[in-house]
Amino acid sequence: MLGAGDHRHRFLEQLRCGDDSLFSAACRIAQMKTTCTHRSLFLLCLLIPTLGAVSGAQELSGTRPSAGGEPLKIEGTLFVLDVSKIDGADQSFTADVFMMLRWRDERLASDLQGVRRLPIGSIWNPRVQIINQRRIWKNFPESVDIAPDGTVVYRQRYYGQFASALDLRDFPLDRHLFALQVVVPGYGPEEIEFVPSNEDFGIGRSPEMTVPDWSIGPVTLRTAPYSVIPGGREIAGLEGTFEAHRHLGFYIGKAFVSVAIIVFMSWVVFWLAPEHVGPRLSVSVTSMLTLIAYRFLLGQSLPPVSYLTRLDYFLLGCTILVFVALIQVASTSAATAGEHAERAIAINRHSRWVFPLAFLSLIVWAFVLM
Repeated sequence: MLGAGDHRHRFLEQLRCGDDSLFSAACRIAQMKTTCTHRSLFLLCLLIPTLGAVSGAQELSGTRPSAGGEPLKIEGTLFVLDVSKIDGADQSFTADVFMMLRWRDERLASDLQGVRRLPIGSIWNPRVQIINQRRIWKNFPESVDIAPDGTVVYRQRYYGQFASALDLRDFPLDRHLFALQVVVPGYGPEEIEFVPSNEDFGIGRSPEMTVPDWSIGPVTLRTAPYSVIPGGREIAGLEGTFEAHRHLGFYIGKAFVSVAIIVFMSWVVFWLAPEHVGPRLSVSVTSMLTLIAYRFLLGQSLPPVSYLTRLDYFLLGCTILVFVALIQVASTSAATAGEHAERAIAINRHSRWVFPLAFLSLIVWAFVLM
């Protein structure tokens, strides 16, 4: 009968004939106790394959497949599950996005049947980043599926806020192109080649979106290398874009109609006799103050941009019309006091059609011709 010490020495001699690094690890484990029992030898046998897997995983996670040869092709898919909000004032949009990447790593090929699932950190992976992300959450575990031929599939679902620079000059008739820019830090287009793929999910978006005030178009994918500094080194990238245009229902009901009513209210003075100075001034001043307050209210839905939008031009034109009506009240009241009542009555009569005509011209210029 061999003693416990003889079993231990015989086992270590067998390990010595194999991998030296594994032998060193086994020796360190064996030295943790002064005696070696059959149970400790059994646990050691279970640990040795694990040490080998970790060592191999560290080797595979260091360099990309086909390093030094042709660029690695990565098939990329971006599917927009939902767009729940587009915020012009914050220059952002909130979306639910599914991403799938597929590449082949021959070093992971195996004779085993079926798909293996491993943590993504245990193998080489592109470590993709979404450039325009702000606050996002990942919903899937960080793992990959590996086919027997070494094909690796990575799936992830992102939900959160993404930045998007918006040119609001045509607001509220504006259309915008929103993008999701995916990049692989540290690798250029000569090392990694993105291949857009919509074969698995069709047009790249859900048929219904929950955003209430926008219409969302189809999603298109393209290979788009990204340069942090214009003219600088490019990094491999994939871009998914979709166009959206704003619905006018809210702005027609809440902005245009309300402002038009305020402007129409300022025209009441044209049907009041010029000698009624008090009521005429009260109506004109009230209209002016109400319109200014309403402009500040509408301004909260837009960022403090350095240019004027279509709606800004419309509101500015309405303010000028109300102010001119106030000047008309003052001038006709002065004419009546100076014994020119007939002239004041004629000005009132002409103003009844001149101001509406000017208002219609403003609408056509701001929303059609501009």
